[in-house]
Amino acid sequence: MKNYKLISGVLGYQTASDPTTLPGNYLVAGSKNVLISRQKKFGNRAGYSLLGATNSALTPVLNGTTWTNNTGGELPIRFYDDELEVYLGTVDGVVTNAWTRVKNSITASMIRYTTWWDTTENLDLLLFVVGDSTISEWNGAVAIVDSITGTTITKKGTATFAGNRFYTTRNKSVTCVRTGTAYTYTGGETTTTLTGIADTTGLVSGDILVQTVIVNSDKPASGYNNDTIFTFNNQIVVASDDNNDVYLSTDTAYATFTIGSPRIPGNGELWSLDAPCKGVGVLSGKLVLFAGKNDRYVISFNQITVSTTLTETTTVEKYSDTNMSAQSQEVIAQIGEGLAYLSHEPALHILTSADALKDPKPSAVSNPIKPDFDAETWTSAHLAWGNARLHLSSPTNSKLYILDFTEDTEGKTQRFWQPPQILPIRSIGIIGGKMYFHSNSVPETYKMFDELSDRYYSGIDTADKLPINAIAKLAYFNGGQRGEMKCFDEYFIEGEISRNTVKLEHTINFEFGGAYQQIVNTIDGSNQEILFEKVEDVSLGQNPLGMKPLGGAIEQSSDTAKFRICFEEPKEDFYEIQEMYETNDVDVAWSVIASGSNSVISPRRNAQIGY
Repeated sequence: MKNYKLISGVLGYQTASDPTTLPGNYLVAGSKNVLISRQKKFGNRAGYSLLGATNSALTPVLNGTTWTNNTGGELPIRFYDDELEVYLGTVDGVVTNAWTRVKNSITASMIRYTTWWDTTENLDLLLFVVGDSTISEWNGAVAIVDSITGTTITKKGTATFAGNRFYTTRNKSVTCVRTGTAYTYTGGETTTTLTGIADTTGLVSGDILVQTVIVNSDKPASGYNNDTIFTFNNQIVVASDDNNDVYLSTDTAYATFTIGSPRIPGNGELWSLDAPCKGVGVLSGKLVLFAGKNDRYVISFNQITVSTTLTETTTVEKYSDTNMSAQSQEVIAQIGEGLAYLSHEPALHILTSADALKDPKPSAVSNPIKPDFDAETWTSAHLAWGNARLHLSSPTNSKLYILDFTEDTEGKTQRFWQPPQILPIRSIGIIGGKMYFHSNSVPETYKMFDELSDRYYSGIDTADKLPINAIAKLAYFNGGQRGEMKCFDEYFIEGEISRNTVKLEHTINFEFGGAYQQIVNTIDGSNQEILFEKVEDVSLGQNPLGMKPLGGAIEQSSDTAKFRICFEEPKEDFYEIQEMYETNDVDVAWSVIASGSNSVISPRRNAQIGY
């Protein structure tokens, strides 16, 4: 009878503790491109697939967002170089599936977005700022030209122009995406034909029209650079990286900042902080401003009736501690009524109420991987909440950090870190309920953890795919007896594997870093003798390669075969061992459920230790 001392149920990735003192069911430093599933298995991650066409321009996507508007549309938005683009699926019955220009010739090193409700048009509008004294507006309207006369434009499909979100009262202008020419209309919005156009020269059937972007200049003030924009109770908060003033708009006009005397609910407001505001969030229904490197402000709105007039005042509470402010707007993420943010410490914090800001040193959920955070470069980092996970990117080093949240059978929330993922990532968002990311080097957008190779394009040859170098390093095993020498002659591994995974390397390091020796074995997924499922269920003929994510998704798939293997080894004495798994190939998938040796106390005494 074999007495294997198995390690199973991996608890997370940790680098703050000594890897020789951690329990054996932790992944440690050196791990990358592997994911721990919610069944506590670990394996290589899936890849990423392209959304839209390739683009060889060497300009990163500076920022993106997904705008889910009030008419049921979901519009992925991105900005790079001087281009603001929207990803369009089917418009007016025409399948586009392409990134489409909304506006170009924008000079900006960063762009930030928010939405605002317009009661006149009954539409939510996308607002954006680009670091100058303008606030721009787009309503998300898109149409395909069917036919043109000298003064009219007829769209394809049966929906009216207003049904496609085109304005009926605001700025009545459309822009042709192909030429950039704007056309003003005077009527016809509630039909499929716009009328009263002075000159339709240049338009052809099939052209894509968007509502012309409106640019409001010198708002909220001339010479004030608008770097951050945020919506709170349908009022716009505007902040600058080089000015301590923070403006609040009225709730009926986003470009109006009138305060009023007396100030009533919905009026504008002005706050002067002790440092430039770097980010805005909401905690327990209260507005929170992060300023400089140290300061956090809580803004409260207090209503009182004076005579017969309902007035409103604002109070500002400041909390300050070294390096405890958020680094930027991009690293603040709302989680329900709470928020998470990356501080200058650097550390990732999660706050559940405004009272938590009173703590000068709020607890950091990044402490388990503090060495990673301290060594990382967080320039242009992005933080996003989605699918019960916090995703934090480091564009400089092409890394993604994931904090996973799970709930046990008693309803208690638990969290654990995933090993770093090496991805060409900058900003992150959700499209169609799935996580996507925008590239840190080219104007491309990708679906995260999709397919089996990196940079997967539908229909391309395997030779064009990028391999994923996945490495899993477990904490050291000493059998709970650090001072005793052990030995074993068999090592058992159970997991899941795709049949084409011909080289899953399994390494055992004897002593720290393999100082004594390394033993390397290969687990061959095509070896039917180690498989314990029906071969036809996992064959490439049943599931075309690249069409389904296998073991590399965050949630493991059933499209892999169970394997069990036992390696026979010569007995070598050790105090501690570390096991590692590695692949570096395309279209492979594997995960590990349990592993361990039949180790026993060595009968020999170690003469190297003095007595």
